[in-house]
Amino acid sequence: MNYKERINKVIDFIGKHLDDEFTLDQLSAVACFSKYHFHRLFTAYTGLSLRQYIRWLRLKRAAHQLIVDKDRTVIEIALNAGFESHESFTRAFKQICGISPSHFRFQSNWHIWENPPYSLPQQGEKKMIVEIKNLPARRLAVLEHHGDPQQIGETVNQLIAWAKDQPINLKPEPGEAFGFAYNDPKQVPANEFRFDLAMTVPNHLKLKGAVVEKELPAGKYAVAVHKGSRDNISDTIYGLYRDWLPKSNEELGNLPCIFCYYNFDHEVAETELLTECWLLLK
Repeated sequence: MNYKERINKVIDFIGKHLDDEFTLDQLSAVACFSKYHFHRLFTAYTGLSLRQYIRWLRLKRAAHQLIVDKDRTVIEIALNAGFESHESFTRAFKQICGISPSHFRFQSNWHIWENPPYSLPQQGEKKMIVEIKNLPARRLAVLEHHGDPQQIGETVNQLIAWAKDQPINLKPEPGEAFGFAYNDPKQVPANEFRFDLAMTVPNHLKLKGAVVEKELPAGKYAVAVHKGSRDNISDTIYGLYRDWLPKSNEELGNLPCIFCYYNFDHEVAETELLTECWLLLK
């Protein structure tokens, strides 16, 4: 079963259980994907985040109900679609239709529902340069960031301050500082965002303070280089998932997408930033 077929299997499952509450583990298991990659693979193939897709399906069903079940109140239909109030349902509905559910009920315009409204920009087939590298294990000092991605700079400063307090020089060499991207900040609520900031440290150094010790496992990795602003690094990540992976005959390992940093904003112009995107392979 190829990647597209596995995503379609999840889509079928969601459609058959649309009123259920889904867990990431559950849907990852349906697709036979690692939970670390499932969200990005789903978005790469559908153009929607998982949350957006489920909401879109529920709203589209609600639109049908508004027309067919005229005896049902708007609030009944809203609750059935998973919304907690008339106001939240109306707000979400108007974002798509431009009119309230009550107005739609009497002047429905179905072309609005023909295409999902949140689709990612179509970039077409993109030829990616991807290397397969066998990389050694690394001992890491890690600060775990949980919460608002806008506050990640504070976590970076904490890691820098920790490194400066150590008895040895821990300024990372190019390619020895990392970010573990558990999810896409554009696709999850701020309170669910998770990102690990890490640097390679020698085995003899005792780790104290806010950092925790983790290991970057040795193994086979797919590596793609992203040059320039990290604000649009998702173009390279989704290119890996969408354009390269299906044709590679490779299977993803159980590790999130990793950023390997070769320089930083305070060192070079934004256009000269170099970041490698790593995917662990089986």
